[in-house]
Amino acid sequence: MNYYAVIMAGGAGLRLWPLSRENKPKQFLCIDGNRTMLEQTFERIIELVPPERFFVITNSKYSEMTKNVFKNLIPPENILLEPIRKNTAACISYAALWLKHRFGNGNVCFVPADSFVLNKEEYLRSIRQAYTEAEKEAGLVIIGVNPTYPSTGYGYIKITPADSADAIHSFNVLEFKEKPDLATAQTYVESGHYLWNSGMVAGTLDSFTEEINQHLPEHFSMLSSALEEYDTPNYPNKLKQAYSGLPDLSFDNGVLEKSGKQLRSIKGRFDWNDIGSLDALEKVLGLDEANNAVHASFHGIDTRDSIIFSNDHTLITTIGLSNLIIIKTGDVILVCPKDKAQEIKAVVQQLKGTIYGDRT
Repeated sequence: MNYYAVIMAGGAGLRLWPLSRENKPKQFLCIDGNRTMLEQTFERIIELVPPERFFVITNSKYSEMTKNVFKNLIPPENILLEPIRKNTAACISYAALWLKHRFGNGNVCFVPADSFVLNKEEYLRSIRQAYTEAEKEAGLVIIGVNPTYPSTGYGYIKITPADSADAIHSFNVLEFKEKPDLATAQTYVESGHYLWNSGMVAGTLDSFTEEINQHLPEHFSMLSSALEEYDTPNYPNKLKQAYSGLPDLSFDNGVLEKSGKQLRSIKGRFDWNDIGSLDALEKVLGLDEANNAVHASFHGIDTRDSIIFSNDHTLITTIGLSNLIIIKTGDVILVCPKDKAQEIKAVVQQLKGTIYGDRT
């Protein structure tokens, strides 16, 4: 059975504002100063699948940026464009049904474009295991990550107890947990029965099709109807009409939480972080002797446990600060406590209706 990989790269990354913008979201940023997150994801996964079976799905407004990243790397027709942003239920449903329409059968893994990963071999080992389990169990398989600290910024997956702490296992998924408070996250980590939800999910094309048909019948019907005109000039209009009628829903909420015994999880043993909010920058940048994560011209006195980031050469100086995020871009300065990082999306939404809306 052929293996396919699909990178999901259509999000706007609002919680990483002001680094991530509507016209240039986080997957196109070089946060560590080397390559974009989209490029890094490709470079990891291309070891598992050949270019002709590697796909990217993104919003149509990012078409040219995406094509520039993958120029001469994958066939241009392997870049799937969503006409409207409608969350991961639409993204995964469209890509899975498109692959089913084109290839008939196979095994696919969906991977977010905005993850920071170390331990590459363990990462690839987990994806290989997910492919194998998905084919064997004829269901969907989530790649969870063994939590290394009580994060309040990630969702959690409750799994069946392990038989052994050493091997990669396939577990039954018992339930999903939304982002918890710190005390709850601590109990999750200490119990050993929870994984971070990495957003990576694998399955056969038949399994995805069946689960979408059962739990997202509206997505299945409208997208399938559009795909019937795939080879006609009317296809773009039909696809846009289909997307216009779809609810804004995550694949977790729409499918995975309802899949019951059909859903399994792999415990990934690699260092992983979802660069979904500004407090995650310290995982990418590393920490200095004062426990600060710095990417800027910076001089601090009695400044600890903070994140200081600038994309220009402006000198940032601080005195007597701790647990802050300070971000300087060409047109925006953001300062907030680290524990408020998850609330930045609300600021962006408020600014959209002001004279500063073009800066979001």
